[in-house]
Amino acid sequence: MVKKIVIFLQLVFLPMLFYGCSTDLSRTAGNTREITDLIGRKQRVPVAPLRIAAMTGPSYEMVFMLGGKDRIAMVKGGHTVNFPLALLTNPDLADYASVGANPSSSVNIEDYLRRDIDMVIYYDNNAELKKFAAVDMPAIVVTLNSSIRDTLEEVMAQSFDEYIELSTAAVGILADVMGGEAPARYAVWKDYCAKKLAMLYERAKTIPDEKRKTVYWGNTWGENILASYSLRTRYYEIWLCGGVLTGPLSGDGSFPEVTAEQLFAWDPEIVIVDNHGNFPDLVIKDMYKENSRWATLRAVKNRQLHRVPAGVFFMDKGTTSTLMLLWLATVIQPDLFADIDVVEEIKYYYREFYSYDLTDGEAQKILEGWHEWSGENSWL
Repeated sequence: MVKKIVIFLQLVFLPMLFYGCSTDLSRTAGNTREITDLIGRKQRVPVAPLRIAAMTGPSYEMVFMLGGKDRIAMVKGGHTVNFPLALLTNPDLADYASVGANPSSSVNIEDYLRRDIDMVIYYDNNAELKKFAAVDMPAIVVTLNSSIRDTLEEVMAQSFDEYIELSTAAVGILADVMGGEAPARYAVWKDYCAKKLAMLYERAKTIPDEKRKTVYWGNTWGENILASYSLRTRYYEIWLCGGVLTGPLSGDGSFPEVTAEQLFAWDPEIVIVDNHGNFPDLVIKDMYKENSRWATLRAVKNRQLHRVPAGVFFMDKGTTSTLMLLWLATVIQPDLFADIDVVEEIKYYYREFYSYDLTDGEAQKILEGWHEWSGENSWL
């Protein structure tokens, strides 16, 4: 009888030791609930996930802003070292476990099992999401690779209220999943975003078409400015800031290539240099250098190349996209938005949502793209 009891206990408890006691307990029926993630997948998640793997680009920053930095058990490789301000606001970040991840990489499920993960924030990659499902580990998608609107007409037909709901939906779902203080923090954050964006909207709608500046949003693969977004991805945001976005209507992948001939034909007044590829400083230096092939572009002649700012993460992603649009409005329409003090806005945001008092110097570093390339692909 004693031998049978010992065998029974081994069968019950050894799997718990291997997979992690807290994870198994959090997945029992009474401790989970069903949610719908941003792409419509129904998932059973812990009522209060305590060991989150934040694997997509801005997901660490989102969990952090929602008050969950102590609930993060693993992050995407590179995020523990590439963002100096992330380390200043949360020194423990340097000690977080990390593994490589991007939208097309293969998941090693053992990386997650041995760290007792009870929820994963992952990419919209069905093949890899199935690996988490196979071990009953909830994985949610709260970022989209592109706009859900199919045409520019649909993008511009949406109401401002619809835009606010769509642009804050990912953070709202994550706040609901996290529970605790996260929903209240989300409500304060959403209210801030709505008020600031409403100010941009009320001014932008008065700008006549002939006064709107043309903007090209370039991504930086190596020193190549000829990768962009589909127009529908950023068109509404550029309109909010007083511009008109030029670029490809569609194309292969998330960052369709354009030709140099197309860029010269568009001849944008302003070029936004994105951080994808990790070499925006080289792109700007190359385009501004003497005898550059880009020398005749209006944006180059008028010194209107602007790198996207970066703080805890790149400012155009995660929760800080409203800050990015405030900055961008002052770039595109400096006279109309002259009353926006971007440094003070950034300092307020970090004090309110990260409980961190930035210096003026640190805020200025954010505007200069405060990021350190470590060799890890931190850009997605």
